[in-house]
Amino acid sequence: ILSGDEKFEWMLTEERTVTYGPEMSLEEAIVRELMAGPEDTEKMSTSFPQNLELISVETLDGTSYVNFKGENLHGGSMQESYIISQTVESLGGLDYVDRVQFLVDGEKAESLMGHMSIEEPIEVDK
Repeated sequence: ILSGDEKFEWMLTEERTVTYGPEMSLEEAIVRELMAGPEDTEKMSTSFPQNLELISVETLDGTSYVNFKGENLHGGSMQESYIISQTVESLGGLDYVDRVQFLVDGEKAESLMGHMSIEEPIEVDK
């Protein structure tokens, strides 16, 4: 799980154990942990809005599809950049994830918050 703090302008790694199974994929568990924020709140914070809702995360042929509800996707360019980076880097830690496609309300969108293009899958830097 990668977390960041806008005042420090970098991401930090926080390792933790996640629970997943038939009801929730490992990829979804990872994104939900990112959204929950870091356990060490003294040194880290998250860019994910508290009221952001995750619809689903599915992986097919090396692409993880991360589907958010559009209702609470509002924020600045740095916040959007961190959300995208945290998600791509965290899911990219899985051997079988090569790219991440963000969806809003089940559809491809131009951006999450109006600043960065998410129209195409974002490649994981491995």
